[in-house]
Amino acid sequence: MTAAPADRPRLRGLVVDWGGVLTASLDEAMGRWARTDGVDFEHFRAVMRGWVGRRDGASAGRESPAPGAEGPAPGDRAVAALEQAADVGPAGASPVHRLERGELSTRDFELALAAELARRGSPVDASGLLGRMLGDLATLDDDMLGLVRRARAAGVRTALLSNSWGDHYPEELWDGLFDAVVISGRVGMRKPDERIFRHVAGLLHLDPAECVMVDDLPHNVAGAVAAGMVGVLHTSYATTRQELEVLLDLPEEPISPRTAGTAPGTSASP
Repeated sequence: MTAAPADRPRLRGLVVDWGGVLTASLDEAMGRWARTDGVDFEHFRAVMRGWVGRRDGASAGRESPAPGAEGPAPGDRAVAALEQAADVGPAGASPVHRLERGELSTRDFELALAAELARRGSPVDASGLLGRMLGDLATLDDDMLGLVRRARAAGVRTALLSNSWGDHYPEELWDGLFDAVVISGRVGMRKPDERIFRHVAGLLHLDPAECVMVDDLPHNVAGAVAAGMVGVLHTSYATTRQELEVLLDLPEEPISPRTAGTAPGTSASP
């Protein structure tokens, strides 16, 4: 469990990632998109590796999917590998990082990705490509949304901080949820750049040391910690809830009438 040192100021801010924290993971969404669009996921992984600067076939220690397998192999983080690459060298100049910093239009990104996929044998329509790729991320995790609302109701200032692949965000679903929203393409910075963590803390009128950052990518968590925040690596709602309850000293959840009086180890009737 992540813990704040005893000499830290009281934690008064909660900053959360979007893809992979409030939604399914980006790689899961990409796997479903690839099946729907008829893209060989290994071709997509090869594009991502190439943009990071790795050779095709060098997958950061991950095994390639079995021949004929659809979608990402178990534990594969094709997109995460590029997301976590330093913002220098091939990765820093890649279409993904330039898109996330707002330096490349969504149309130019779609054309670049479609051309690379076609070159590897997976032709795909570039028009609307990002919308199809990110379609599964429009469904938000109700448990995580409830956790953010619970923190805000307890007086914690809340913010969203996301590296953007275009601007496909269902902001109408966030009404009253966040005190600040920072989308990388709108501010010209991206995680794990320390500046963007300081920027979001400033919008909350807090010092970074007063904030907790929840992200599903270790490199982004490390960037938040380097900026002075407490970092929580999100792997599941249950573990993140446990950590935030301790770090933010959240009051206990009210017991639902459906489950009140339910004996331990049993479940309420539907």
